[in-house]
Amino acid sequence: MKAFSGFLVLISWLILSCLGFAQENEKSLLWEITGKRVKSPSYLFGTMHLIPKDQFYFPESIQQKVANANQLVMEIGGLSEQLSAAKYMILKEGSVFDLFSPEQLDSLFTYIQDELRLDESTVRKRYSKLKPLALLQLLTQNTFGESPESYELRLELLAKKHGVKIAGLETVEEQVAIFDQMPLIDQVSMVMTGISNTEESDHESRKLIELYLSQDIDAMANLLGEGGFGDANFEAQLLTDRNQKWIPLIQKLIRKDASFIAVGAAHLGGPDGVVQLLRNAGYTVEPVKF
Repeated sequence: MKAFSGFLVLISWLILSCLGFAQENEKSLLWEITGKRVKSPSYLFGTMHLIPKDQFYFPESIQQKVANANQLVMEIGGLSEQLSAAKYMILKEGSVFDLFSPEQLDSLFTYIQDELRLDESTVRKRYSKLKPLALLQLLTQNTFGESPESYELRLELLAKKHGVKIAGLETVEEQVAIFDQMPLIDQVSMVMTGISNTEESDHESRKLIELYLSQDIDAMANLLGEGGFGDANFEAQLLTDRNQKWIPLIQKLIRKDASFIAVGAAHLGGPDGVVQLLRNAGYTVEPVKF
């Protein structure tokens, strides 16, 4: 269950994960980057890719920093890029439901009927060509309530309103490729684990949202560290490897323009997190209260 819960927090898309291990008392989701040939301060902000509407916190102080930036930098470069991800979630052949045993299918369709009010024929028609991880998004859509908010979408709309250019740290293809490395059978297991442990998953998701809003990065790291993703190689590909690839790109971007950099909060903390990696590269990175 811990593996599914950890994945939930980072996929929907790709929500949160190991936000922690910062220096003592450094509790913030917003960080100022200065020093080392940085002409104007840039900012690093940790997001949740989806969050319940009534818990969405986006104060004026954050909005002003976006509006005053020369560029908004996100994991991928805007909504149009995110929408193009759909084609990468399609199976090359066969039906996703062929990957499940008869017993698993019975449990799956019963769950979808009870929780999402969709009958088997509708689900087969709509989702048969999707990979299991795409199906997982359907199964977890209620986790964040009706019409959840997206920090990335709000940031993009704000940037466009103020004429702030938008850049990405990676492409959709690069992002999706990480999940394609997970065998389909493991994806199926993750789906089945999720539908059999919904109460615990909901509890852990609520706890993560609570810690995110309190900006308690150490407590969040401790919570996720109890179970993690269940696969050290997958976690490295999803978090630490990407963090390291981003640093040279961030260095180039902040030398040229005052930037507001928004990435999943999972990428901020820890000895291999973006905050520490930027410090290791010689930058001054300080928490900002908001």
